Amino acid sequence: MSGRFCLSALTAAQIDDATFHEDVAYIESLWQRTSIGNLDVPLIDHGQGTPLVMVPILEHLEFVYARQVRALSQQRRVILYRRRETRTTQTISLAARVEELRGVLDGLHLDQVDLLAHGDAAMVLLEFAARYPQRCRSLTIIAQGADYQIAPHPFIWLLHELYVRTPVEYILPATFLRRTVINYIMAHAPGNTTRPALPRHLIEEQFQKIARWPFVYKYSVLPVIHYFEMRQRISALTMPVFLINRADDALSPEYKTRWMAKQLPNCAAYHVVPGAERFFMYSQAEVVTPLIEAFLQGENPQRPLPQSQTL
Repeated sequence: MSGRFCLSALTAAQIDDATFHEDVAYIESLWQRTSIGNLDVPLIDHGQGTPLVMVPILEHLEFVYARQVRALSQQRRVILYRRRETRTTQTISLAARVEELRGVLDGLHLDQVDLLAHGDAAMVLLEFAARYPQRCRSLTIIAQGADYQIAPHPFIWLLHELYVRTPVEYILPATFLRRTVINYIMAHAPGNTTRPALPRHLIEEQFQKIARWPFVYKYSVLPVIHYFEMRQRISALTMPVFLINRADDALSPEYKTRWMAKQLPNCAAYHVVPGAERFFMYSQAEVVTPLIEAFLQGENPQRPLPQSQTL
């Protein structure tokens, strides 16, 4: 592997409500309803230059990309579409998410591009890269490993099986499911005294905008995360890959992203950011964005962070 393992020594100040709401409003202001081939989607197509496609996560959580859209669109054409969610029994599978991404690229006549994704969107991107490697100039993967076996495993896996196979979405309170998911987003090691840069109430604010959340979780989220498994196919990802994670993420443990970095044929670098919540791509943009910029420019992603140390 050609990349380096490194740990940033920088931390971020806490995000205040006004800053967060300004960033959410910024992203919302950029959406344009667009017909792309057979798709009719809200699309952000901002800036000029070499395209960078950001793979979308759950609706109303796209704020995760807000600061990168603002910064990277100064030099690049940044593209983000709002993915389709379903609140019926029409499940959207991982394969369907992959084809949704391919359809957007085809409709925009983009043959090969740099792609970036966070969390479960990175699951879609990794699967896409395995199926369509010729479409990927590079991958930037934030907070995602090669599988999704989260602690306590196999208990969580069995709960997901129960959710998939029974109609619990009709009786499960949305507040309970929201609280459980956000607990994982905010989880960190007991010894981590870093103050969360993104306060919990702001994350809750966005989740509350998702209508019929138990149905969205069952038919739009679970079909991707429950069946995601890339460990046996990592060697197929021969394009340059840049990995970023935080030190103690509960949903994508650091040791799993470290393992993936070692298995990738062309890992440009692997960077670990200290933090106390999963959405560090947004809340610690002053650390993450320069790393992404350096990677996309073909530079060593360590150069903007002289305080970093090799692990």
